[in-house]
Amino acid sequence: MASHEIVDPTEQTGRTTRQRLVQIGVPLLSVALILATIGGIGLHTYRSTRAGVLGLTHDLLDSVQRYVVQDVTGYLSAATTGASFAQDFIGHARSASKDIAFYAYGGSMLRLVPQLQSFYLGDEKGGFILIERDPHGKGMEYTQLRPGADGADGVFHHDFYDEHGKLLRSEENPADHYDPRDRGWFKSAIGKDEISWSSPTLYETTKQLVITSSIGLTGTDGSKYVFAINTSLNLLSQFIDGLKIGKSGKAIILDSTGHIIAGHDFSRIVARAHGDPSQMLLDPKTQSTFLQVYDRFRVRGVGSHAFKSGGKNYIGIAENLPTTDGWVLLMVAPESDFAAFARTSGRESIQFSAIIVALAAILAGLLAHQSRKTDRANRELKRQKMQTASEADALQRLADTPDLFDGASEPLSLTEALARTSHARRVAIWRLLHDGTALICDDSYDSSLDAHSGGFELSRNELEEFFKLLDAGEAVNVAVASRDQKTAGFSRLMMREAGTTSLIVHPIRGTSHGASGVIGMMTLEDAVFAPHLVYFVDIVAALAAVRFGAAAETTAVTSESELLAPAPAGLSTPRFDEALVRPPVVAGQTTPGAFPSVAVMVITFSDPVMESGERPEALLKLIDQIATEVQNIARTHELFSVKVAGHRLICVAGCTAEPDPSAIRRLAEAALALRERCVMLLSAANIEPIFSIGMDFGPALGGELGQEPKTFNLWGETVTLAELMAQGAPDVGTIEVTERVYQALRDRYLFRSRGSFYAPGSGIGRVYVLATRR
Repeated sequence: MASHEIVDPTEQTGRTTRQRLVQIGVPLLSVALILATIGGIGLHTYRSTRAGVLGLTHDLLDSVQRYVVQDVTGYLSAATTGASFAQDFIGHARSASKDIAFYAYGGSMLRLVPQLQSFYLGDEKGGFILIERDPHGKGMEYTQLRPGADGADGVFHHDFYDEHGKLLRSEENPADHYDPRDRGWFKSAIGKDEISWSSPTLYETTKQLVITSSIGLTGTDGSKYVFAINTSLNLLSQFIDGLKIGKSGKAIILDSTGHIIAGHDFSRIVARAHGDPSQMLLDPKTQSTFLQVYDRFRVRGVGSHAFKSGGKNYIGIAENLPTTDGWVLLMVAPESDFAAFARTSGRESIQFSAIIVALAAILAGLLAHQSRKTDRANRELKRQKMQTASEADALQRLADTPDLFDGASEPLSLTEALARTSHARRVAIWRLLHDGTALICDDSYDSSLDAHSGGFELSRNELEEFFKLLDAGEAVNVAVASRDQKTAGFSRLMMREAGTTSLIVHPIRGTSHGASGVIGMMTLEDAVFAPHLVYFVDIVAALAAVRFGAAAETTAVTSESELLAPAPAGLSTPRFDEALVRPPVVAGQTTPGAFPSVAVMVITFSDPVMESGERPEALLKLIDQIATEVQNIARTHELFSVKVAGHRLICVAGCTAEPDPSAIRRLAEAALALRERCVMLLSAANIEPIFSIGMDFGPALGGELGQEPKTFNLWGETVTLAELMAQGAPDVGTIEVTERVYQALRDRYLFRSRGSFYAPGSGIGRVYVLATRR
């Protein structure tokens, strides 16, 4: 057990807990109490102030409401009171002088009251007279409907006067069968003593919206008349916009059906409705506050209402306008317009509170900092002691490791110790070949899986930038290896599958072939690396360098015979499928059944005729040479069987009842030899390499079938996977193997990892490329 894993059951933790409570809890509690007190006072002040402000705001708005209602009523009084006055004034005039009385009254009103646009007077017999402002000047226009002779259509007779009452000109134009009795303003008021209001209409002469108020009257001779007044809505809107409602309050007038009569931004409302009064309704997008007040008015009636819109507080008021046909005045004002002083007071209170809190926090922080300073120093000292103990324990484990400096053994203890001390996800030790063209992984330890692997090869041609980084001889720590140009290739080949991110590259220095320099490296992936661990990593690197030196002395020259374990005695003579070449000697018999350790190699050839373009007859010599080489290699490495199937050769070793550990090594040597001979033969024939090799190692079922001559056949997952490896080889001439072959040969041969593959019935597995012998 490591020293840092030892737990003292007598250790007292109660004192530490109480100490932390006093050092941290008391200052924090004091600050919390101060904050709670200030917050409570501030909240109470805010609520009290806001309640007072809201009450004051409602009172102010009520006063503003009465003021606005009076002003709007006064604005409309010219139409209401004037209509009542005209009812009496014109009604009591003699019939012969009614036109004179009408023109005199209308002219005076138009000169004195700017919001009035025109006056009508129609009788029950179809008579009609009109006085209005001259749209092209400052004078007046008098209009009279005159009937046509002998039943012909009537005409409008127009007299234009200047501002001093001088006649300027007269005009006539067809009346187009105009009859005042068909007009709404006439029908709604004939025979009535109360004022009627029409819907807004577009006045043609001025292109402004007007609203008509009309009242019925009876002449001295009993004739029925209707007197009407046109009031400008544009001027009414200008009047409403000029009202002072807080700082940014707005008002609008709606009729009984919710159509806009006048109000804020009236010109835009008219443009949006394209001059159609029936389309002048509240817009939910631009007039949402008015819409909320109007909805509350329809539910609750007149009065003031507080509401929220767009994150702001508003106060809205709805009030009916007297002497109108159900018109309602809506006013909206932000609550902040009337509560600016409250916001200022609140802001100042918050500032004072923040100053107090800051002072209290500084005092509490100084107290806590002073009390915690000693604790941090003690914790740092304790942590350093634990780290020292951990490193000492790791070094002790390494010292107790047998054959630590034996280069022939795997450096499992070195990678495990380094991963445990640095908390790395994965640690690997790499050996640089003497010519510096490749890196070979002696061992890679994955701490999350607690598994070792090795035998990987990295070529300088593939990772030129990474090798330059290693040649510099400096330790490198890269936070995201995939984003660094020098380590991106290593990340792609080695780190992507494991899902690691950071990379530490630590060179191993030593002497190789009489020259000193970098002879290898250590890689740490996702390590919690600290500066004080550098010396421990240096120690492990020195141990690895000693191992590399010992391995170089003991394995300077390794013959091919030393790589191979002796084959079991009594192996049968290799069998050859007659479809390829006739065997010189028929192989001996074997017992059919299940074989525990069969090594299978599948060689796939492309069509040599298609590849070379030569006549088939010219290739027979090349095929015969390849067949002869296969036979010789099979005899040399004591293979059990060689079978041809189309463009495939299937070579088998290890078909014995007892496991044959040498079978896979003999087959690997045969694969390397066969690859070399095939490349030479094809190159001599000026043909590109047209073959790939796949290998697997494991149990299989086989036996001889049929009568003499019997045919030996082999079944099982091992054969299937070997064929898949040959078909999936990345390049021609490549030997692709399964993970079972890699595990059996990685201590004697060099491999490159190719990633993962999926085989039906077998699932996902790892794939490797056999490169060469170590």
